[in-house]
Amino acid sequence: MQYKLGVIGDPIRHSLSPKIHNIFSKQTNIDIDYQAYHVLENNLDKFLKDFFSEGGDGLNITLPHKVNCLRSVNSNSSLVNLIGAANTLHIDSSGLILAESTDGIGLMKDLKNKCSISSKNILILGAGGSALSIIPSIDACKPRNIILDNRSKDKLEKVIGRFFNSKEIYSNILNLENFNEHIDLVVNATSIGFSGSFSWSKDLKINNETILYDLSYSKNNSHTPFLEWGNQYTDKCFDGFGMLIQQAAASFELWTGVAPETKITKLDLLND
Repeated sequence: MQYKLGVIGDPIRHSLSPKIHNIFSKQTNIDIDYQAYHVLENNLDKFLKDFFSEGGDGLNITLPHKVNCLRSVNSNSSLVNLIGAANTLHIDSSGLILAESTDGIGLMKDLKNKCSISSKNILILGAGGSALSIIPSIDACKPRNIILDNRSKDKLEKVIGRFFNSKEIYSNILNLENFNEHIDLVVNATSIGFSGSFSWSKDLKINNETILYDLSYSKNNSHTPFLEWGNQYTDKCFDGFGMLIQQAAASFELWTGVAPETKITKLDLLND
């Protein structure tokens, strides 16, 4: 059996997902056809329905489709219902398209060997889909506080309200303006710095003991703009490459039932 898989986005040429999943395929001896598809917003619904009706087994979803892809699926996981976004679609035995998110579990699996979350103050920069997707997994590790900050205050308050109004019980989820303690971990879930240097409008209450983690990653050993900025305060800086591998592995297991090895380096992907 060959699994028909892929990743969609706009743009998509930069995606490392095909290389990652082909490594997983060789590891597990599972035959896959994994392609990157450039899909525009106005063709999203048609593409998704055609892909799965023509034998597709699963898709990864990247920007800007993580929210709008939900219009084309038949069912969401409880996590996807909460965060309002998905990064993984799969089809069940009855032909229904199901939406899931593996970003949060990918982050936590990468962080477990880098730092502790339990009883710590965790600051998340950003209030978009990337931030939403990681809050439940961070909360499950019982932090002291989850603190949020964002350039758009209206968007920030909507995110905080989303979790306060959910049926689940969450840790303290606070606005940075209302927080005055030391920050143990800062997670950057913004795109600030992609076209220049990173800067933030207020004091983030960090020092040389604070750990910085960027959901974005560089394709070599250089720092991302966020980590370049943060390196003036601390040398405990990590990019999101490990999360990329871990969330991909969770998707692969969802589609195939087999968990691949995740010991993949940047050299494995970029030196060809």
